[in-house]
Amino acid sequence: MLYVFLLGGMASLFIIFFKPFDIENKADLWYFNLILLSMGLIFSLSIYGMEFWIPGLFKSRFKKWTLGKAILWYTWLLLFVSAVMFLAKSFFGGFSDFTVLEYVYVTGRIAGIGLIISFFTLGIFSYFNNRTIASLSSNEQYQITAPNAKPITLHLNEVLYIVSDDNYVDIHIKSKKGRSKIVFRSSLKNIESQIVHPLSPLYRCHRRYIINATYFKVKSRKSRNASLELVPFGDEIAVSSRYASNILEQIEALHQESK
Repeated sequence: MLYVFLLGGMASLFIIFFKPFDIENKADLWYFNLILLSMGLIFSLSIYGMEFWIPGLFKSRFKKWTLGKAILWYTWLLLFVSAVMFLAKSFFGGFSDFTVLEYVYVTGRIAGIGLIISFFTLGIFSYFNNRTIASLSSNEQYQITAPNAKPITLHLNEVLYIVSDDNYVDIHIKSKKGRSKIVFRSSLKNIESQIVHPLSPLYRCHRRYIINATYFKVKSRKSRNASLELVPFGDEIAVSSRYASNILEQIEALHQESK
């Protein structure tokens, strides 16, 4: 989510300072830059809606992700975002250039600027270190929803681990008293879809467990029965072979960075 909104902001600043495709304040309007910044926000919101809301509504369509589906999806994403930006541009311009040809031009500009800014934004992520940005993401509040359950709010940096228990999950939380537990009616997969992402400190390590890597150390590294230990509480969490390689590397990298 942070990446999407950073992308929109960087795109607006890129247009303001470098004026690509002859986009500049020829009418000398004082609010021109504000319009460009708002266009960046609209750009981010349209991508966020397509990338996060739509897959959540049509989960079955996104289970088996192939190269062909990816090409079709991102082609549609480009056309959709271009349509939103075209409508926003037309609105701010009083619909003076509301034509199919202008929509084609907007699509080309979105593709060109988006490609440039994507590489530039990825460079910023690499420069500041993914862990630094992840720490910002972990401080965000997440509202967790599930069918037939009252939503709950979580801070990712307070989550120790989450364990599946039939139709419920037990969410172990770091608190002022040491730790506490929230019992929530949901599947672990539903929880995973809402809070596990590239900038999250949470990782799936087993069919029953999601853990916060910052609170664990590797206890056993055997190929078939690797396990983790919760520091300082001592809980032992199993790691399945499916996730072992990734999660063990992540935890060891965290410990090396903290030294």
